[in-house]
Amino acid sequence: MKDQIPIDLVVTGAKILTLDEHFTEYDPGVIHIIGNRIHHIGPDDAAQQAVKARRILHADGRIIIPALFNSHNHAGMSIFRGLGNDLSLDGWLNHFIWPAEKRFISPETVYIGSLISMMEMIRSGTGTFSDMYFFEEEVARAADKIGMRAILGEGVMDFPTPSHPAAFATLRHTREMFNEFQDHPLITISVAAHAPYTCSPDVIRKAAELAKELNICSNIHLSETIKEVETITSRYGKSPAKYLSDLGFLGPQTVAHHGLYFNDEDLDILAESGTTTATITNSNMKLGSGSLQLKKLTKKGIHVSIGTDGPASNNHQSMIRELQEVARVQKVIYQDPTVITPPELLKMATINGAQGYGMGQQLGSLEVGKLADITIIDPGGPHWYPPFDPYNTIAYAMHSGDVESVIINGQLVMEQRVFPNIDEEEILDQFRKISQQIRQEIHQP
Repeated sequence: MKDQIPIDLVVTGAKILTLDEHFTEYDPGVIHIIGNRIHHIGPDDAAQQAVKARRILHADGRIIIPALFNSHNHAGMSIFRGLGNDLSLDGWLNHFIWPAEKRFISPETVYIGSLISMMEMIRSGTGTFSDMYFFEEEVARAADKIGMRAILGEGVMDFPTPSHPAAFATLRHTREMFNEFQDHPLITISVAAHAPYTCSPDVIRKAAELAKELNICSNIHLSETIKEVETITSRYGKSPAKYLSDLGFLGPQTVAHHGLYFNDEDLDILAESGTTTATITNSNMKLGSGSLQLKKLTKKGIHVSIGTDGPASNNHQSMIRELQEVARVQKVIYQDPTVITPPELLKMATINGAQGYGMGQQLGSLEVGKLADITIIDPGGPHWYPPFDPYNTIAYAMHSGDVESVIINGQLVMEQRVFPNIDEEEILDQFRKISQQIRQEIHQP
């Protein structure tokens, strides 16, 4: 009966790292995809080679992993990449980013800027990203165009943003987006409160209530800098994490980004609530903010995932580069080479992110019944030799450009490094025109 079901795509011949709970591997292995889900995964034996399918993708000598999960981004900010450098977070936001957004952020710039970021993410093996920005319906349009999975939250702030005049208007728009996209196969809507220092208690409370009412995930920047902790403690007499907890914002479908300055009470709050923390290592280093204390969180049983942050503060969009920096930075901080292993690192970049957004049963590992989001890696470069341990090579030596093909929702969205759904040169040309305008105006009063 199983063989009678038409198979849409068979991927055969590769070494498969499933990242399931047992870290099962198949070498060589085979994956059958029906519709948008994995129908079969296992050894690529003679019986499997005789299976008929609408398409067979021969991946001999390749390595297959789950498509990576980018837990935090501001994809439309690619239009500001390379500007406003060598500033602290506070100076970067107040003296550059927020004024620049007021001048340049529009539906058009968010759409093109997001497509550029998605191209970079897919090229480096990412299948899903979580985005917090403005005009998120344009990010949805871009994701639908290129074929990428996206968790989208319109950024909620107390003051006017490029897309909305006030926080409660943003929350109303979040509800509208949920109604519009709730049946979309690639788009998930989230509640995205910007930060404790940009959202009043009433706004945080209403954001939490909306997430619970709609049963959707939420996310927020949290304890990103010492100044944030001092500001919130002075304003409310409690830490940022305690502030959010008392307002009902934290929980098992909430992701807190950055998390550099948690005290012991904060760690207990995060652990008890089931909140995931996303480490944003490169952005934190570039802005001189600090570093997440990974061992303190994992000892408490707190899930930690990985995000890139936006391309204006990172400045790249590669989860491969990001996970590699996480490993190195944490080992330096603790002066302990055992603080995280390569398999654990890949879990942080896949299943941990999916679990944080309530999608762990659907994404993050290669298992029967899960969504077919798959990254195919070409290990042919000299940096892959000798090929002793693929986990180790991914964690310390792999290049983003080693990604050869990416399958999202059962569809090849990049094949042999080519995007079938978009005209890459046309998008780059549109982006060049936008960046030229910004370059001409950015230094004018």
